[in-house]
Amino acid sequence: MLYVHENNLINKIKQNYNGCGKEIEKFYNEIYKPFQKSLNDLKFNIKNSKTFDKATTLIDKYLGEIDNFSTKYDIKSQSKFRSTVIEEISMYLFKDLSEIKSGIFGIFNKNVFAGMKINSKMHVDIIPKDVDFCIGKKVNLVVDETQKLDVIIPVVCVEVKTYLDATMFGEVQNSSKQIKNASPNAKTFVLMEYNDVAKEKIIAARYDNILNEMFVLRGGSRKDVFFSPMSTKVLIDYYFEVVKAIEDTKLDDEVIVPGKLIRPL
Repeated sequence: MLYVHENNLINKIKQNYNGCGKEIEKFYNEIYKPFQKSLNDLKFNIKNSKTFDKATTLIDKYLGEIDNFSTKYDIKSQSKFRSTVIEEISMYLFKDLSEIKSGIFGIFNKNVFAGMKINSKMHVDIIPKDVDFCIGKKVNLVVDETQKLDVIIPVVCVEVKTYLDATMFGEVQNSSKQIKNASPNAKTFVLMEYNDVAKEKIIAARYDNILNEMFVLRGGSRKDVFFSPMSTKVLIDYYFEVVKAIEDTKLDDEVIVPGKLIRPL
């Protein structure tokens, strides 16, 4: 499993980051590990909203601990001390999906298929792309008798941001376009704490079909003084859309009449 926030903490302990490796290790053992266990113990199901309520409470409490610790030991945002927590949320949400547990799909964040090209030796090279969270399938692609390539075909790709501004929004759109050009059936989402993208750009994005959806977990702006609680409803919506995207892969080869043929769902 890809616990990116845990890996971030462990690396900082090994590096003695900011000269406070021992303090981070204490935080890891006394604050993070109980938080991780509490979320891993939750069994998420779209029919049980109370589980999502518990999750948002746990996450908000833990982020409060992160903020206090970061302030005390002068840990900068560039360290991804906080942002990797938001990335790790998806791991807890989807770890128990039957498609994940059975091995039909896997969870990835590196070397996702984003196209292919012919290199100078006339061999095929895969164009890899790192994403924050991906549910996909690792397959072996046989090009010819001399080439067999391991390829991660994405079903769902998620870009995760503490906040999203106009510049980052453009980057996210380009990334989504690249993934969808390579894998047209892939669904692309953005999960963020705060939104700083202007309303006009959001409305325009509704018509370009580059992104399937953007989820904002908190109201207000990251610059607001007051801490806006994480929305349980948005977390449920995010969970539902990802699960639906996985379920829809089973229906891609069906044509049912009478009915809608191009976008049946």
